[in-house]
Amino acid sequence: MNMFERILKIFKTRYICCHCLGRMFSLLASDTTNHERGRAILLVLTMENHRKYLLGNDQEKSQAIENLKILAENAHFLPAQKVLEREGISYFKKDQEENCYLCNNIFSNLQKYIEKAVEAVKGIEFNNFLVGTSLDSEIENREDEFKSEFNILEAEAFKSHFNREIGKQLSKLLEVPTKFDGADILIIYHLYAETFHVEVKIRSLFIYGRYQKLIRGIPQTKWICLNCEGQGCEECNYLGKRYPTSVEELISPLFIKESKATNSSFHGAGREDIDVKMLGEGRPFILELKNPRIRNLDLKKIQERTNELNIGKIIIKDLRYSDKSEVIKIKEKQKDTAKVYKALVEIDKEISKEEFEELRKKIKETLEGKEIKQRTPLRVSHRRADKVRIKRIHNIKGKYLNPTTFEFIIETQGGTYIKELINGDGGRTHPSFHEIFKVSLKCKELDVIEIKS
Repeated sequence: MNMFERILKIFKTRYICCHCLGRMFSLLASDTTNHERGRAILLVLTMENHRKYLLGNDQEKSQAIENLKILAENAHFLPAQKVLEREGISYFKKDQEENCYLCNNIFSNLQKYIEKAVEAVKGIEFNNFLVGTSLDSEIENREDEFKSEFNILEAEAFKSHFNREIGKQLSKLLEVPTKFDGADILIIYHLYAETFHVEVKIRSLFIYGRYQKLIRGIPQTKWICLNCEGQGCEECNYLGKRYPTSVEELISPLFIKESKATNSSFHGAGREDIDVKMLGEGRPFILELKNPRIRNLDLKKIQERTNELNIGKIIIKDLRYSDKSEVIKIKEKQKDTAKVYKALVEIDKEISKEEFEELRKKIKETLEGKEIKQRTPLRVSHRRADKVRIKRIHNIKGKYLNPTTFEFIIETQGGTYIKELINGDGGRTHPSFHEIFKVSLKCKELDVIEIKS
């Protein structure tokens, strides 16, 4: 059975619109729309049968009339109707056109779908978009059965056709382009047999920057109280969190307000301890703004205002737009990032400057350019996997301040536990300053002074 025979067989029992007819054979011929393809198929069929009616023998004429009636009555094709009328052949003309068996006339009435989307994106700022479709199983199953029944192998999927046609019209109306990868918004049509609704998903907005933490005693991100799980209890002074504020909470409010986002997530390139300052050029971070209704922000203004509100606490700088791939990148690169720390170290007993110099030399010989083994420190073992990490120590400089206090500048591989490098953590870090000094050491103050890419 050739293609035209299949089409006549379809229309003997079903009515499908020109959009769906063309879609069933969309792999055949290009540079046209499905509607144009469907109409062209019906027009060629009409022309061929009209020719047979005019030039064929009696049997061919009889078959041609039957075929023309199928096209006129069942396909509701106006040119076939006009041929029959011109030749004086009567046919049954329905008062009301049927609904398409495959799409239920969706493709003939796209305007209402367009209008619904335009309404749904009002108040949302976006530079590009993508259309997606969630199709009711009843529609999908009916189409699969139809293609199987008529042995159709050249069809385009319902979703592909719908998304493309809606996308073209929306792009023209909204004056913004479609984008297939990383679109600002995703307009999703949930199509059912008799109804539909539109959902708009807004892609997160990512802002890269660096922060300096000028005070001790605040974590990088909000710590939810484990006792009440953020609800507020006596243990957390009814704050719902372990600490009154964090770097994240100092940075994010203005961004959320200006972008009209629902909330945010803070992605840091590593993190310092709560009692550690982050100095130098600052630590890279990416702030993810979720469901932002405004995407084009005045980053300079937000930076200046955030710094004004947090004088003496934090400073943010180098703001620019980013994306999700950079979030992954700064996380993955941590193990290859060198970090420089300034540590103020106290010792249990007094030693002379000469003794310190001997110990400093021994530290450099033992540790500098070497690898150490660090088992997960006891202080974080309740929230980190217990494993041994291998870390490289790049450079160590020591300075004698007084008989019980020294300053060390330590450059290490990212992720090294500096406090444990100094105090040994009961042998869990090896080798350590403690093993070399052979006396108890305490890291009294620690600052991150540089993060090297």
